[in-house]
Amino acid sequence: MPPSLSAKWVCSSVLRRLALVGLLAVALARTAEASPPDTVETVPARPRIAAGEPVVACGWPTTVAVGSGSLCTGTLIHPRVVVYAAHCGGGNKTVRFGEDAWAGGRTVAVESCKAYPGYAGATDQGHDWAYCLLAEPVEDLPIAPPLYGCERALLEVGIEVAIVGYGQTLDQPSGIKRWATTTLAAVTPSNNTTLVGNPNAGLPSFCSGDSGGPALLRLADGSWRTFGIASTVAGECGGYGAHSTLAGAIPWIEHDSGVDVTPCHAIDGSWAPGPACAGALASDPNVGFGSWDDWCASTPSAGASSSCGPAWDQFDPSALPSVAIVSPVTGETFLQGTEIAVDVAAGKHPDGFAVASVSLAIDGEIVAVDDNDPWQFFGPPFPGPGIYTLVAIAQDWAGNQVESEPVVIGWGETEFPDPDDDGEAETVGDTDTETGDDRPATRGQSGCTIADDAPARDWAIAALALLLVIWPLKSRY
Repeated sequence: MPPSLSAKWVCSSVLRRLALVGLLAVALARTAEASPPDTVETVPARPRIAAGEPVVACGWPTTVAVGSGSLCTGTLIHPRVVVYAAHCGGGNKTVRFGEDAWAGGRTVAVESCKAYPGYAGATDQGHDWAYCLLAEPVEDLPIAPPLYGCERALLEVGIEVAIVGYGQTLDQPSGIKRWATTTLAAVTPSNNTTLVGNPNAGLPSFCSGDSGGPALLRLADGSWRTFGIASTVAGECGGYGAHSTLAGAIPWIEHDSGVDVTPCHAIDGSWAPGPACAGALASDPNVGFGSWDDWCASTPSAGASSSCGPAWDQFDPSALPSVAIVSPVTGETFLQGTEIAVDVAAGKHPDGFAVASVSLAIDGEIVAVDDNDPWQFFGPPFPGPGIYTLVAIAQDWAGNQVESEPVVIGWGETEFPDPDDDGEAETVGDTDTETGDDRPATRGQSGCTIADDAPARDWAIAALALLLVIWPLKSRY
């Protein structure tokens, strides 16, 4: 493609994308589920369960107290991971399982607690995420895993959901675990938030001490999923409660902790279950089993999940997974001492078992194993300068192993002959065959001209018109 035509195509392509983004934004704004009235203004407040009732012994066992001077609420979404709200802060936290935030129950050791680094403060409900990594897994309790993948389509305005927390009621102090059923009032994917309750109808919401507590949805098989983290409340306690959608936090939590908290899905939300895709809390609301002395023995848990497809062991064992090294690429060289990041793409066959792990081999020797999607290896070891061959090996839950195409790289001061090198310097600019003008290469081009491109101009006008439509639209809470 001649550079002049390429420039026009790039510009009109960008403008077309801008126009499509505008159309999508308008569609979302006009078709978003019902939100509270425009007169309701969200104000930072520390949430509490209002109009709820006390939890019985071992009822809602996956809801925990998270404290370090102030009280917040959290949820066990994985045997080693408790999620809560970023506005509760990171650092040293105490995690207590039980019905009283200050006594009884079981206290577990914590390895670390971190708040999402991109959280922008009290009005940033869409990123109000934090998690604690427990020192040891809590293996005797079921979990309340994240609502993820196709399950997210179940979030519809008007459905009944459950909320749990250690906060105040309208006439009782914080510290006692309480729960309530309430209504999902709004779902706003663009802001990564949901609203619960309805103060005009007297439906329960939350207040001080409930920060970080779960909003839960029950699936058809009787198991519970955590979809929200209590963030702020509009107006007085018991008003519309804004939850940060947990699904948005998953990539950060898994990358930062190294723990796969979605064993039923790949990181992109596709259905890829493994043996850990089971064991979700399945007890009826506020029904307890056993005691904290025996870790609430006999609490019902679900079997292997099939919420978005076949259970993990119901696939064709002869269908092989796929695997490829995305970066680096063959021919790249790196200075000695550089910490190379190796990114691998691995996935299940549509009819096959999910990928269980990916190994990295250097010159035929396995040097690292990753059992969590996304598959990444940081700083693989190289004994010294030289040419090295990298191969990724994916293994699925049926035991099948598949190797990637090799990637050959140079590390340190070493000669790496280019098989395509013809001795001529790389062309960094092209000459327009019609005008003879020197033009910059398409790669790295930073400007564009659309004056003589009528279709591009039309798209620009459409994009500006859409911006004028979108500009007045405001968040409804």
